[in-house]
Amino acid sequence: MPHSPPIQKNHKLIIILLFFIVLIPIIVGLVLWNVSRHDAQSTLANCNVRTGCVLPGGAVIQFTPPADVTQPFNISMHKVPPQVQRITVHFTMRNMELGFNQTDFKPQGNGVWLARNAVLPLCVDERNDFLGDLNVDGQHYSIVFTAP
Repeated sequence: MPHSPPIQKNHKLIIILLFFIVLIPIIVGLVLWNVSRHDAQSTLANCNVRTGCVLPGGAVIQFTPPADVTQPFNISMHKVPPQVQRITVHFTMRNMELGFNQTDFKPQGNGVWLARNAVLPLCVDERNDFLGDLNVDGQHYSIVFTAP
């Protein structure tokens, strides 16, 4: 029975170790990200995102409604404190993960931030109940809303 030379065995071992060195941090990162999403500071239930929802601290988030849920839309935040460095939002549905679709906001000045061309995930069940996981500098807020 032929034996693999020691170099070939070491090569396989190195590839396996590299795979785990890369894979384990990715898995841990995804688990921590998912756990942090469910650790919201506040839940804004039945939020009317068209007229605006007030977050604790006074910032207001408002969606520019799309013609239908398949179209991109803009999201604005007003009265954002000047020390804020990063704002993101991720959309899902209750009891249904629809993939990663994070949208980043960009500062516009005077406490206004804007996220352009956000897209809601599509559901084959034709549901329209959504959850927005809003992250403002590590503070998580859950926004419960329905789309047209």
